[in-house]
Amino acid sequence: MNFQVVKGMRDFLPEQAKKKQFIEDLCRRTFERYGFEPLQSPIVEDFALLAAKGSGGEAIKEEIYYFRDKGERELGLRYDLTVPLARIAASNPMLQKPFKRYCIGTVYRYDRPQAKRYREFTQADFDIIGSRSVLADFEILQVACDVMRALGLEFKIKVNSRAIMEELAKKCGVAPGQVRDCFRSIDKLDKIGPKEVGKELEAKGIDAKILEEISVNSFEKVKEALGEIECVKELEELLMLAKENGMKEVVFDLSLCRGLEYYTGSVFEAALNEGPSVGGGGRYDKLVETYGGQPSPATGMSFGIDRLLDSLEKILIVGPTTQVFVAPLSREFSLEASRLATKLRKFGIGVEFDVMERSVGKNLEYAKRRGIAFFIAIGENETKGRRVKVKETGSGTEKEFGIDDCAGIAGLVKSG
Repeated sequence: MNFQVVKGMRDFLPEQAKKKQFIEDLCRRTFERYGFEPLQSPIVEDFALLAAKGSGGEAIKEEIYYFRDKGERELGLRYDLTVPLARIAASNPMLQKPFKRYCIGTVYRYDRPQAKRYREFTQADFDIIGSRSVLADFEILQVACDVMRALGLEFKIKVNSRAIMEELAKKCGVAPGQVRDCFRSIDKLDKIGPKEVGKELEAKGIDAKILEEISVNSFEKVKEALGEIECVKELEELLMLAKENGMKEVVFDLSLCRGLEYYTGSVFEAALNEGPSVGGGGRYDKLVETYGGQPSPATGMSFGIDRLLDSLEKILIVGPTTQVFVAPLSREFSLEASRLATKLRKFGIGVEFDVMERSVGKNLEYAKRRGIAFFIAIGENETKGRRVKVKETGSGTEKEFGIDDCAGIAGLVKSG
């Protein structure tokens, strides 16, 4: 029987997996420079948690992996990393504030598979819980800019406010009970365009006038329309902080309206100049309370690692994990060769050892194909003479060392 990967999911072979890991490690290092600490949570959560009002809502059942276990408990696979974080914060009220955490892990959504859209994908989340200050939102934008710049991407980080959108919706005659439905449709603007969104709004009985307000996309017009209310002042301060700190990639975009229900204030989206959205987030001040926790303002953002990988895969080059290949010329020299490999690893050198018992020619060819920079063969002459030749696989040049001079060999490898 020919087994295939499950629909909407994919395997990562070593070359791809190394690039994915490189992106994850870069995110991890950036998060930690700002004082964020790692957190892990289960992939499986109670369905009641995932569908709670204020998070995914009951409609989320159609969009996630939902099932009953053998104990008839309703469960689901997590669809993001923010809802589990809110659960953890609610059940651990003694966490020191601000609680700054990051989590890099797989999430699952039962979407219709399309090009570059998967049902299993990896997110890199970073959040701050406990601060109402615009400075917390600003730090989230700083981290996002640092990650995108470090990856060498040309990008924009779009910024809007869910609270401003709610005020505009009211001003345009959208009934309070229809606001969330309205936002769900507006969130599709990039995918289906204003004409189709307008039709969808009308089908829901919502006046499409709000689309006219959005199309102007002027923060000054928003200020004129809404006045000096709190959400307008907060977004103005956030945009000012970004500008004064040289974050030219941060731009106001009134069409940005994150689809998830838990956002309450500023919302963010990182998008490539010539490509898709690769990250998003915002402020969710009520979510921890939703799960029985103390009132805990929170803000954060998430990168789609798979989307970053898809954008960078053709240009990102990640070298081999090993720098030296050690090959015994026959079984009787395996012990001496393995000793050398072990000693070199203690110097922090990545060493691959021949486990196929191939000829020296085939091993050298293998090392070249793998991009391994140095090759050492060990046979009778090397064992008796206590000398080895370290060959550069690219140029073919050789340098001789004592077989026990691992410091010297390691120095050559690290300098080369």
